[in-house]
Amino acid sequence: MSASKINFKTIFRATIRNAVLLVNIFFVLLYVLGVLSTIVSPQSLLYISYFGLFFPFIVAVNLFFIVFWMIKRRRYWLISLCLIVCTFYHANNVFTIPFGRLSKKSYNTEVKLLSYNISSLSEVKKFDDFIDFIDSVSPDIVCFQEFGFYQNDHNKNRLKNAMKKRFPFSHIWYKNQTKNYSWGVATFSKYPIIKKKKIDYESLYNISIYSDVVINSDTIRLINNHLESNKFTLSDIKQYRSLDDNLSSDNIKNISALLSRKMSKAYKIRASQAIIVRKEIDRSPYKTVVCGDFNDVVESYVYHKIKGNLRDVFTATSWGYRYSFRKNYMFVGIDHILIDKNLVPISLHIEPKTFSDHYPLIGIWGIKTDKTTGERGLSRKFCLYLPLESYWYIF
Repeated sequence: MSASKINFKTIFRATIRNAVLLVNIFFVLLYVLGVLSTIVSPQSLLYISYFGLFFPFIVAVNLFFIVFWMIKRRRYWLISLCLIVCTFYHANNVFTIPFGRLSKKSYNTEVKLLSYNISSLSEVKKFDDFIDFIDSVSPDIVCFQEFGFYQNDHNKNRLKNAMKKRFPFSHIWYKNQTKNYSWGVATFSKYPIIKKKKIDYESLYNISIYSDVVINSDTIRLINNHLESNKFTLSDIKQYRSLDDNLSSDNIKNISALLSRKMSKAYKIRASQAIIVRKEIDRSPYKTVVCGDFNDVVESYVYHKIKGNLRDVFTATSWGYRYSFRKNYMFVGIDHILIDKNLVPISLHIEPKTFSDHYPLIGIWGIKTDKTTGERGLSRKFCLYLPLESYWYIF
């Protein structure tokens, strides 16, 4: 009788352990799909993009299993650990740990860039408070997305006029402009802008522009992006929020279909836009800085296509989980600042201001002229101080 009880208990524990192991393996597979979402275009295989969107949760679950199996003293913890170590670049993009800091001797000029989707100032209660925030940051360059106004908006031209008083050089491009409404992107700079151009791609409302900015003896091509949004309407958001009160299978099914339909279309359009922006980066005769609202997370095809061999200032200098969009129970990092590999990442701060449904990104980077390898060169000694993610491209 005792033996049968022991056998039953042993079988039960083994069954539970095997079930947990299967769940672990399932999340390992999801992790692999999340990594693949960075190299497989949504235009080729659409639904793999969703695994990149939920990648932070997938990473967190795999980290949980590492700790769980260690506590249980089972070697199964090696499954998730080996996967994360082998693809550490991807995991570190989500939960960032910088692996080095550069001394001030590494660069000659320091540039502060403010990138901010201001949602047409729709959430700004006091205009002066917003301008005071800009003054407190004291940026050298400002890149706005969703820069516009409504006809009945009392801030109609106040922002443009206020910014031009503070920044003598500007590049403003409206994608849509009527008597009642305008919508676009804007770049304001304390440094001279010698060339301005719109980057042409398919979109009704979204736009990218580049400005060639002369900073001392160097020229930087600055690309300001607002890539395709999911275009959720107020009605869509209201239906989504109905989940708080109605978790019926029919309601969940209808909302899932709605979200999938809109997000799927946007994923495909953003992929084509990213390819065009990447071509513009490759054609640039200057060091390039790319910023703005990508409407896509770091573990996505769009982000990685544009990033290429550029450096993410957040990954290079900051700690923890990034998020720059906060609305409708979503906290995701869809705004980014990427810099040329021959520029020096110094810091990036995401300021928790509530002037918009996005948070502003305040990035600082340095310009260095390498005497040994030329203006665009980067010495190996210099590379040794860079964060781990930079080695991916240098060595």
